[in-house]
Amino acid sequence: MRSLILFSILFFMFSAGCSVPQKNDDKSGTPDYQDLHNGIFIHYTYVGKPYRWGSTPWADGTPVESLNELADNLDVPDLVALAESARAQYLIFTTFHANMQVLFPSKVMDRYLPGHTSRRDVIGDLIAALKAKNIQIIIYFHPSDAHDMTEEDQSLTGGNDPMPRERWNDFVNELLSEILERYGKDISGFLIDGGLPRYVDAARLRATIKDYSPQLWIIQNAGLNPRCADYAANEDNMSPPFPSTSWMMMQRISSEWWAKKEGNAIYNPEFAYCYTVLQAAVANRLGGGAAWSFGPYPDGYWELGVRSFCRDLGQFFDKAGKSLFGTRPSQAYLTVEKQGLLETQYVATESKDGKTTYLHVFHPPQGKTLKLPSPVNGRQFKSAQLFSNKNKVTLQQDAGGLTLILQPSDKWDNLDTIIEIE
Repeated sequence: MRSLILFSILFFMFSAGCSVPQKNDDKSGTPDYQDLHNGIFIHYTYVGKPYRWGSTPWADGTPVESLNELADNLDVPDLVALAESARAQYLIFTTFHANMQVLFPSKVMDRYLPGHTSRRDVIGDLIAALKAKNIQIIIYFHPSDAHDMTEEDQSLTGGNDPMPRERWNDFVNELLSEILERYGKDISGFLIDGGLPRYVDAARLRATIKDYSPQLWIIQNAGLNPRCADYAANEDNMSPPFPSTSWMMMQRISSEWWAKKEGNAIYNPEFAYCYTVLQAAVANRLGGGAAWSFGPYPDGYWELGVRSFCRDLGQFFDKAGKSLFGTRPSQAYLTVEKQGLLETQYVATESKDGKTTYLHVFHPPQGKTLKLPSPVNGRQFKSAQLFSNKNKVTLQQDAGGLTLILQPSDKWDNLDTIIEIE
């Protein structure tokens, strides 16, 4: 099988007239995808033609006049500081979006679509700054974006060719290979957007990435096509009661994926924190957790409420600490997929060795006593304490289940009472 895959890769690369990226399998510093709970998805876009959904403007609503104007005015240190304040484990960034205006000097784009590449290496600058903070970067890549191009650009790239659109697949794989050659050793993976329609050679995309490094993650938006993807993501379909998912959930926190004139954050950090904890507890989770999405204006400005959202969210995560990060879903108290946050009184995570269960109580009971059913795995607990102050919580376990009683001087937290049970 491996020899067949290798033959396919070489055949595609030769037929496309591009070089095979140099392999780099050393990803020893990359965390396991299962360990990712909290991320940020940043959209920073220029379209260069009429586009019904718009793109990033200046903070006063003035349109950005060129791709270089957009690229030259991204405040990378400020963006990374914001991600750090939110305690983001990873950041997804739009290398390009509609009409494929790429944010690095691209020889491939110069050859196919002159004028679609920036002179500043925004991606390189961003990677360097994120690495210094130990934040993983995931590259957004859209292999089916021909529909957002002009007819002239479609003709240049094969985007309007009849099936199987070999020229288009040559083009997107050359661009993907170039990204790997430039940044592959410093990134953790790719978010593949567009749903992988029939004219996209999904297996070829996977081969291009995995031949460079088998350790790179491939996450598909709105699907899990095994011919390409390792993992899957949902995009902005949340509504009450806000159900959990085993996939990564990507949720914009304002009215659009990128900054808009007079935009503001409409989701609050308390909700984002609790939903992230809920995602971490899902029994069959694939990883990724929640990626909160928004975009900057040029020159270091943000929509109203974005800075405070990230700051407060980070402070909540600091309080959660090891009860969230470095855990796995509890085997004693299960959280199932599609369980609604608003309907959930508590969820549970546990340490990787299974010795400590962390109960996260979102909706406390009246009084000091919380009753739980028996652990589904038959676990016998011996002690409990509050995570915040280490005060003892009285624990009683019998055939009827588990009873936890706070001390008279303690009270339930308004957001998340975390109880360590051993």
